[in-house]
Amino acid sequence: MSQKEPKEDDVADPMSSSPAKINKPNLGSINPPLFKLMVLDALKNNNYDHLKSLVRSADSAPNHDDFLSVRNSILNLAVQVASVKLIQKLLSQECSSELGVDINYQDTDGNTPLHLAALNNRLDVAQLLLRDGRINDTILNNNRKQPIEVTKDSHMIALLQYEQSQYLEKIALDFRKSFIDHDFARLDEILLQPRNAELLDINGNDPESGDTVLHEFVKKNDIGMVQWILSHGGDPFKRDKKGRLAIDLVPKTNETMKQILRDATQNQTVINMNEVSSLTVPTFKGYLNKWTNFAGGYKLRWFVLDANGVLSYYKSQDDSNSACRGSLNMRTATLHLDSSEKMKFEIEGKTGVSWHLRGNHPTETNRWVWALQGAIRYAKDKDAERIRRSTSSALNVEDGFKKLGYKSPRLPTSEPDAPFGNSIDNKPELQKRRSVTAVIVNDSDDDEGDESDEFLGGDDNDDSDLNAGPFAQDISMAKSGFKTQLDALRELLQNMQLCGTSQEAVVISLTAVNSMIESYEELINLVEKRDSRLVKNLHKQKDINGLWINSMRDLENELIAKNNELETFESERRKIKRVLTKKFGYSTTSLEHVPTIESIAESSGDGAEQGDYAADAEISRILGSDESEDEFFDADDFSDDEEDTEVNVLQQDDGYATETEDESVVTPHVEEVYTEAQKNKLALIEHDKSFLGYEDPPRTELGLKVDERPVVSLWGILKSMIGKDITKIALPVAFNEPTSMLQRLAEDFEYSSLLEQAASFEDSSLRMLYVAVFNMSQYSSTINRVAKPFNPLLGETYEYSRPDLGFRFVSEQVSHHPPISALIAEHTKWDYYGETSVRSGFNGRSFDVQPTATWYLHLRPDHGDEEVYSWKKLTTSVVGILVGSPSIDNYGDMIITNHKTGDQCIVTFKPRGWRSGQVYEMSGLVTDKYGNKKWAIGGHWNSKVYGKKILSDDMHIDKKATAVEGGPVDDGSKFLIWSAKPRPTVPFNLTSYAISLNAPQPGLMEWVAKSDTRLRPDQRAMEDGLYDDAGDLKLYVEEKQRAARKAREEQNVEYEPNFFFKDVHPITGEEYWKFTGDYWNLRSQKKLPSVDIF
Repeated sequence: MSQKEPKEDDVADPMSSSPAKINKPNLGSINPPLFKLMVLDALKNNNYDHLKSLVRSADSAPNHDDFLSVRNSILNLAVQVASVKLIQKLLSQECSSELGVDINYQDTDGNTPLHLAALNNRLDVAQLLLRDGRINDTILNNNRKQPIEVTKDSHMIALLQYEQSQYLEKIALDFRKSFIDHDFARLDEILLQPRNAELLDINGNDPESGDTVLHEFVKKNDIGMVQWILSHGGDPFKRDKKGRLAIDLVPKTNETMKQILRDATQNQTVINMNEVSSLTVPTFKGYLNKWTNFAGGYKLRWFVLDANGVLSYYKSQDDSNSACRGSLNMRTATLHLDSSEKMKFEIEGKTGVSWHLRGNHPTETNRWVWALQGAIRYAKDKDAERIRRSTSSALNVEDGFKKLGYKSPRLPTSEPDAPFGNSIDNKPELQKRRSVTAVIVNDSDDDEGDESDEFLGGDDNDDSDLNAGPFAQDISMAKSGFKTQLDALRELLQNMQLCGTSQEAVVISLTAVNSMIESYEELINLVEKRDSRLVKNLHKQKDINGLWINSMRDLENELIAKNNELETFESERRKIKRVLTKKFGYSTTSLEHVPTIESIAESSGDGAEQGDYAADAEISRILGSDESEDEFFDADDFSDDEEDTEVNVLQQDDGYATETEDESVVTPHVEEVYTEAQKNKLALIEHDKSFLGYEDPPRTELGLKVDERPVVSLWGILKSMIGKDITKIALPVAFNEPTSMLQRLAEDFEYSSLLEQAASFEDSSLRMLYVAVFNMSQYSSTINRVAKPFNPLLGETYEYSRPDLGFRFVSEQVSHHPPISALIAEHTKWDYYGETSVRSGFNGRSFDVQPTATWYLHLRPDHGDEEVYSWKKLTTSVVGILVGSPSIDNYGDMIITNHKTGDQCIVTFKPRGWRSGQVYEMSGLVTDKYGNKKWAIGGHWNSKVYGKKILSDDMHIDKKATAVEGGPVDDGSKFLIWSAKPRPTVPFNLTSYAISLNAPQPGLMEWVAKSDTRLRPDQRAMEDGLYDDAGDLKLYVEEKQRAARKAREEQNVEYEPNFFFKDVHPITGEEYWKFTGDYWNLRSQKKLPSVDIF
């Protein structure tokens, strides 16, 4: 039901050529607004004969010029109110000539009938128009928009893209054939059509050969065709895929061809020099389907490749000035293609962010692929400064080709099986004026990382569209007709006010009002029906979601129960294994030492005892058979009893005191320095007075004794965010702990004494061993820490010094999109720095956070020169969310490299499995630069880690031997390297070390920056247990951050961090945030920048 159809006995059949009895209207006394109302009435009632009569009367009226604009816009009006059958008749050859219908006529807003069909979501009408040979779908309206850009409906966008691509393939074949046949008349005819001139690019590159048509016919030595191409916009500066200009392909003996190209070059240098220079930047924009997740599939999004080499996407085109959903820089992007997929491709950014994209047609996909390839190539060429430009017109021609030449974007729009792929690119010179390929520069920043943003509703999953849903097309048409009639009536009333009224005008006005009342009632009826259908579908989907959630929860509980059973069996297995080992004195992994039944029988004369021993041996054989033969060391080699895998916990009545509890003043760290580098670093730390304000001992307890946060279901909030980047997920403040990400970074140095130990060894492989264990120790604090730290505000800082441990630490939030925190910690014997750049997601069962940044350690050993180590951190996962029992797991490989000696250590954290022995399990191997194994480490990252010297590849461990605790030994026995400190029972499951981080010590606050985390009000309220206040204050500081961002945008100011800047690392060649070195010096003078962010 698209509109109220007239009764058959009232109105002539719109498809009939024999009119009903209609009196010819007298237009002598009728004004244009009244005429427009009469035309609309005829169109709305599908009365072609009445319409034809009105047009004839207008043509014969003395004041016929007054009706010209209405008469010419008949098709524009019909698209808004008439049936598709009447529109089809109006487009027929007979009616078009009879009524003078112009399919591309632009109304006062510049809209063509196709614009209006797209605006009103009339898919049937749009398809009818697009398949008419006279259509031009590239015309811009007064807002510089093509038809495809005025609609939000995904089906309409797909239709417009598909029909244009189909037309392009057809005309490309004709264009190609005309080139081959040297049919210059047909070529001229094709390019004379505005639509073809807009869509075809004579300078496009063929997707197979990479040649332009100019290159192709230069190779063929076809002078006539080369001259025609150059006279019709052929660009002699365009390069093929190998970077060659057309003149480079001319044989040395062909002076005629060379002269033609030289002349063209000189003309272009004089006439189009500015244009050529501006066209070196590939730009593109349009709609593509972007993969969201398995629940949402592909969703239509608006993509813009701008002149800065940044590809951004938006939910719709209307959001392109304010709500960027994500962006990738082509300078660091990689394009992945699959030859088996004609419409899909993938683009991946430096941080691992990957977009899976799909076009609506192979032609459209190719246009995007070649545009992106051109942008990537251009960005990389520009970075390497290989592009040279010149504005001099007096250059030598050959030099001119080399200096003015550029690798312009190749935008072919068909696969290799298309007959003529190089002719259907976008014309680069049209990119400035064509809306579909114009550049949109969007510098706005949409606070994706703010926790109070709109991302609770999701990003790509949130695809609400008022133009979609039940009865969408009928409602759109009813709304359009209603508005059009109201506009016409308003014009009539304004005219009547100026020129007076007539009886005929009053009658027609009343008729129009009655018609509008009917249209209004029809619209209300459609809206009610739509809302009823949507509510019904909503309830149905809610029930389905409830069933799915319950099924997932039941499955998760079942898996947990099965895992518990398996852990029980595994525990029993391990007990039996230990009994057998003690009884026979061998390792079950060394199967060659298992006593045989015969040997057991010989050692005992008791038959029953023989049977028992035989059974024991058989059990041992079976239990040992599942061990990996390839595993160099058994995990048990490093394990004590099972109790070691549990975290040591201090009860609350123990006071959870630290070593400094009874001290009133911190004892400064005293250490010996041996090298000049150590002396220089110590002098710098002392000169900067880094420990001023840290005279009091670290805080040992929180003011809050009981955690009374409101109970909120984490799953209830996260269930609609599956597949999301967790940095974009907004959570209530109840899910936070009273620390910030900057402070969580400072927790890495709880066991910094391991680095001092490392520096004391002469053996570089032993230094690597202790550096590896230090990096491993950082994860022990994550146990039971499932609460989320506060996201730092842009410009937020945090400092932390420990005179008793001898190091100073400072961090800063240097970027908001993406969220990045940079840090540096300094000690007499080491410097440690890096940044938090992660790739994250929520898959329904777990949070996964995968760090992508490289971390660095500069170690100044007591014996030898400074060493530089680098590595990437492990993946952290929060599991058990679905069943309401979240827990932390860390897993993956950490590869640590000593860039001076070539030593390397690979540390493996095993993911949590059903075997209880695998929980928190880790192992590692240290090798020298030649790959020789030096040391092995193993244990549990939450409790204890052991090491041992590797003497030979077939070495076996005496498991009866007691672990040595005094330091490393060379006899191949294990020794304790690290053990976790006891954990207090306090709110938020903080460690004793973490408790000290947010302490507002009176003597310290006068020294810290105004942007220091300790001064953040929402976090302070959270620590004090004022949860409602914390939520309000969190919203306040984030709104203040947004206001500051908008102020910078208005002033066109780019944010720059205060204490870190981006640089390229001299060892790895990767980008990193380098410390300026100013913080501690400014602090000592109390001249730190006064940044107002709280």
